Amino acid sequence: MNKKTDVQTNSLKISEDVISRIVEIAAGSVEGVSGFSKSKIRFNSLFAKSEDQSAIDINAEGGAADITVNVSVSCNSKVKQVAEHIQNKVKNDVQNMTGIAVTKVNVIVEGISFGDKEN
Repeated sequence: MNKKTDVQTNSLKISEDVISRIVEIAAGSVEGVSGFSKSKIRFNSLFAKSEDQSAIDINAEGGAADITVNVSVSCNSKVKQVAEHIQNKVKNDVQNMTGIAVTKVNVIVEGISFGDKEN
């Protein structure tokens, strides 16, 4: 007997805004992070049209994501340890919540905050 079966292909698309919000929550929950800052210079867009620069940049291609986070840390924190915790937390949270593989998490420390002021 020849049975013809229609196979339905389901697809799931997750907005970069959703991933960005997950990254923001994950990185913001790391002790020592005092806030996010917009990147001052993006070398890949120096000669391109100026776009609204964000504190979180996601490059998603081929089912995987490269993530860059620009943060400020508090002055009493160990910058290297805070950056490593951000990398681990962001990678784990994005992969667990979305199923998207995270190949790289870049952390750029743009500033250090001293109490109420950010520099």
